[in-house]
Amino acid sequence: MTVMSVIVAVSNGTLPSLAARAVAFACIIPSMLPILSAVCGLVLPNVLTVGDGKQFSRIEEAVGAAHAGDTIQVFSSQVGYAKTAVLVRTPGLTIIGMGIVANGMAKKITIDGQGYEYSGSGSVPRAIFQIDPGADGVTIEGFELCGAHNQSHNGAGIRVNQAKQATVSGCDIHGNDMGIMSNGAPGDSQSASDQLYDACAIHENGDTSDPGYNHNLYLGGTSATLRDCEVWGALTGHNVKTRAHFTLLERCYIHDSANREVDCVDAWDTTLPNSNAAIVDCVIAKNPNCQGNRNVINFGAEAGQHTGRLWLVNVTVLTPFLSPVVQLTATSSSVVFTDTIVVNTHQAHPVLVGASNGALLSSAAGNANWFSTGYDLAGTSIDSDSRYSGTGQHDDLGIRAPFFVPRTDPAWHPVAGSYVDGDGITRLAGRLALGSVGRPRKPE
Repeated sequence: MTVMSVIVAVSNGTLPSLAARAVAFACIIPSMLPILSAVCGLVLPNVLTVGDGKQFSRIEEAVGAAHAGDTIQVFSSQVGYAKTAVLVRTPGLTIIGMGIVANGMAKKITIDGQGYEYSGSGSVPRAIFQIDPGADGVTIEGFELCGAHNQSHNGAGIRVNQAKQATVSGCDIHGNDMGIMSNGAPGDSQSASDQLYDACAIHENGDTSDPGYNHNLYLGGTSATLRDCEVWGALTGHNVKTRAHFTLLERCYIHDSANREVDCVDAWDTTLPNSNAAIVDCVIAKNPNCQGNRNVINFGAEAGQHTGRLWLVNVTVLTPFLSPVVQLTATSSSVVFTDTIVVNTHQAHPVLVGASNGALLSSAAGNANWFSTGYDLAGTSIDSDSRYSGTGQHDDLGIRAPFFVPRTDPAWHPVAGSYVDGDGITRLAGRLALGSVGRPRKPE
């Protein structure tokens, strides 16, 4: 902000409050900031530090002292951050792990919860970082989170408890009962909205004492986006399980789960219109040694209802199993494939879409896809002309996980794609819609 722009803003009334004018003038004369803050009673964001020789020795202490909008920088500590349990109830906090570079490798700040009971009872969080109702707009970035357990088998690295606009970025989350958990408030259609999990590695979470009920991600609430992440090796459950009203998985590599790679099921608000999910620019690969549920993706319901549609746009799926790539499990569930490759070189007649619990096979639609030759499209509404049917069973377009660039197939003509979000708004998606080139690749 320049001197002239401040003068103009003050004179024309676009900076009406004394506090706003103080901030504007402080942009011009930074040395006046403390004086103006005191005069106006203005509380401005601070930077708090944690670590050896810093303001605080524990993250919990810094969070307790922070005000809305503050940034907390967490530095390395010789004694470490064992048994950290952070309950965040202040909005707008940014908590950043200030990692170091050692031997040319970036090292995150490690928090190991081993030995702590993350019970979720009273003021005890159910996760290493738990973001509670009202703590909207919180960001957690740059940590390695591991060792969170409890007697209920759902201690997590991160828990978003009804908070809106929570962001988790650049974290490595592994070795917990649950990697990430989130939930909304029943009856509140905006609770836990706009969750973002960005550029994270989420892997090998689970508890063999409670097999099938703990996952790498277990999401709920109004809306959640997983972007530029690698998710792999859920020990007993699914890689991504979600009950959110709307879920977007974008530019992710999801692979090698003990059960399904993606499981989209029901909650109270999935009965509302546009309870959709979209998988865009992703690579999804099954573990050839998977002993659990061998479906790749489930979309529907466990006990309730799911009124919505699943979109796969510019997705590459690799599976060696007969089991469906997508299983529809609710009467009002459907799926659309666009510009998607499904490779299965092991089965002569694998299943592309399965339908149960009242779902209809005709609810599967799509165009401009490439499916291995064994897949039968009969009964679906998928455009059969979009598939190159001249291939042999073992044709794989040159795809080998984790390298995802297929060779050219002159009979396959990709198109731009789209999906509908949880508010009913159509969003363009995929490589042709956004001008990107090539198939999705594993995030670096």
